[in-house]
Amino acid sequence: MMLQGLQLLIPAKVDPERDAVARAWEEGGGTVLRLDRFWSPPDVEPARTRLYGNDTFCLVVAQKLGLTLVSPPDDLLLQAEAVWVKREVHGSTLERVVTGPFPRFIKPMVPKVFRAAVWPGPEPLMEECRGLPPETPVLSSEVVVVRAEARAWMLDGRVLTCALYEGEGSVEDARAFLATVAAWERLPRTCVLDAALVEGRGWVLLEANAAWGAGLNGCVASEAARCIACATQA
Repeated sequence: MMLQGLQLLIPAKVDPERDAVARAWEEGGGTVLRLDRFWSPPDVEPARTRLYGNDTFCLVVAQKLGLTLVSPPDDLLLQAEAVWVKREVHGSTLERVVTGPFPRFIKPMVPKVFRAAVWPGPEPLMEECRGLPPETPVLSSEVVVVRAEARAWMLDGRVLTCALYEGEGSVEDARAFLATVAAWERLPRTCVLDAALVEGRGWVLLEANAAWGAGLNGCVASEAARCIACATQA
């Protein structure tokens, strides 16, 4: 996909991965505009504008400019095939999950509401979530032993670039596994898929992230830029 005529808006703060995407964007024929006061973005042509940055930056700028961000569903793991998940995962709320067994891996259904982690018991989890309403939706899963983690950027059902970002494992096997997930019709046109190599179970789907806010994690910046170009809609 050519980036000619497309303008990428990113935060002004220096970030090595974001800067790599910016260079790839310009090399692909697009332009890059770094915003400092992002809560007051400049007058741009929405149809030619794309966003890439942290959640706050992208959500605020998208709202100001009337843009739509393409994101995977928050409950993706609950919809996914069991052969991809390969572990017990269920949806719950803060109020209910603290009465269940521990230790558990617990994360917010809506990304970054609180820290995703293996929680040894209810007390540290509730301390972390102090101030959040009891009905806050969460994902709860069994604790597994992870040997490696991989990230893949996908577009139109295909993996464009894949890399290991944690541990040791076969990136070819990770890519092959994530390619099967990428073809799933319930995914948006583009997103970023993470997988883990779990002891005794092989590669499993960890989560899906929005391309407009995901880090490279070792993936090829030029391929990521193609995904980012499709992650914002006017």
